[in-house]
Amino acid sequence: GTNMATGGGAKRVQNTISASPSSRPFHTLHMGFKMLTSLKFWAAILVLALVLGFYQLVGRETFSDILAKEKKMSAGHMGQDSKSKTQIKSDSEKADEDIELDPVNIGAEEQRKEADKSLEEERLKKSPQEREYHVLQMFTKAGNNRGLIDKFKLCFNSMMQTSSIRPENGEILHLHLVSDPGSKAIAEGIVGTWQQKGALKLSFHDPAHLTETLFPIVKPMQEKFSAGKNAYYGDSIFFLSVGMHKIFPADTKHVVQLDCDLKFRSDIRELFDMFDEFEPKNVIGIAQEQQPVYRHTFWQYRNEHKGTKVGEPPPNGQPGFNSGVLLLDLDKMRASDLYNSLLNGTVVRTMSEEFHFKGHLGDQDYFTLLSFRYPELFHVLPCTWNRQLCIWWKDKGYQEVFDLYHHCAGEVNIYHGNCNTPIPDR
Repeated sequence: GTNMATGGGAKRVQNTISASPSSRPFHTLHMGFKMLTSLKFWAAILVLALVLGFYQLVGRETFSDILAKEKKMSAGHMGQDSKSKTQIKSDSEKADEDIELDPVNIGAEEQRKEADKSLEEERLKKSPQEREYHVLQMFTKAGNNRGLIDKFKLCFNSMMQTSSIRPENGEILHLHLVSDPGSKAIAEGIVGTWQQKGALKLSFHDPAHLTETLFPIVKPMQEKFSAGKNAYYGDSIFFLSVGMHKIFPADTKHVVQLDCDLKFRSDIRELFDMFDEFEPKNVIGIAQEQQPVYRHTFWQYRNEHKGTKVGEPPPNGQPGFNSGVLLLDLDKMRASDLYNSLLNGTVVRTMSEEFHFKGHLGDQDYFTLLSFRYPELFHVLPCTWNRQLCIWWKDKGYQEVFDLYHHCAGEVNIYHGNCNTPIPDR
């Protein structure tokens, strides 16, 4: 009975619809007119227009784009504090990404980098002071001293010929000469060719002016380590290395000081590289004396202290130093409380008396005396970088032990023709 009722109802609806085919157009028009006059319809149209206008204003983004953006912004605010550094990109990084995405910009960026590189290279060529290698020499009273002039020529020319320090690499040798007016004119004639090539920077320092600054600093050393009985004002210049850290500008970090009676057989750059080998407390690089000079001058102390290493030959002894080649780390000299405390007159006198020492070789004597008590201040250079040729002490009663001091194995880097000894041509 239920199925029959249901079926009958469905049949009646079907019959009603199919019974009036001519009324369908009128019915459709009636329903459309009713929609047009509906308030809800016009409200929907207005909302749709507003949404479409908003899309137009925000750059024609789709609704899903807007939702995605809102979601991202919300997540960004919520997780801002917990983002790692790698998740946060700077504006410059984003700009770099944009450049990488644009093939046209890639070429422009490469050209810009090349142009910047060329400008930097040009700047270095024009401004060699960016990397200066400071070398200092004493060249005084050369007016009538043919021997000194010849020695300086040999030293300077051999140094320049073997050096790899060149302006085209953005670096230059800066030669500091301590010279009186007469010696200055002679030196200019010798170094002029290299200077004209742009391969050398040259500065002259007046001995009188330096002495005025140095004398108060080194007066205590002069009293104990000068040839005369008194501390002569003019002798201060022979202690320049001792107080150079107080005289040279603060931005000068390293200076190589050289005697004039040298001949280079190796690149001076290698000497400057040795500053990197200094231990933390080292302030000066210096080679050992290659004659029994200090075996002789410390004879009294050696007699009183049997078995001492003072004045003994290498490798286990303390033969003293030779100052023909000096590496002065001015930064470390300035910073070393120990070194600066030893410039005190009382300390110098106390140590000199303790070792019964009265020298005559200037800064060399002072550094030698310090090394017996404070060896940590010094970096010992290989003997080949100051190969001393003098054999004066050999026939002065030390023939049996002379070779223990004078022996130096290895290829010679710098010959030192001390005590007017001829330097080999090879």
